[in-house]
Amino acid sequence: MAKSMFEVESVGGANLLAAVPIVPGSVVSKPLVNADSCKMIVFAMDEGQSISEHHAPYVATVHVLEGRLDFAVAGEKHVLVANDWLLIPFDAKHDLTATEPTRFLLTLLR
Repeated sequence: MAKSMFEVESVGGANLLAAVPIVPGSVVSKPLVNADSCKMIVFAMDEGQSISEHHAPYVATVHVLEGRLDFAVAGEKHVLVANDWLLIPFDAKHDLTATEPTRFLLTLLR
């Protein structure tokens, strides 16, 4: 994975919408922080792009910055739009599809 934008030893700030562009037909990600206790990644997904079912051995949160995601967690469907936040339990299977160009912040809690 690419180098994180910030180190946890110093103050940092960013415009998250400017951190990753919407690229036609693509999913783009940029790691913000990679610390022992958490990892934060900002994603941009073009309309129709998906991330197939997977799981992570962490508790995770998703905060939609703009756009719209169809998100399934452990078989339960959620429609997320700008300013929505979702908690994903430890090791829960999940998948997502952007139904319009979307950017969101993923936080993994270790």
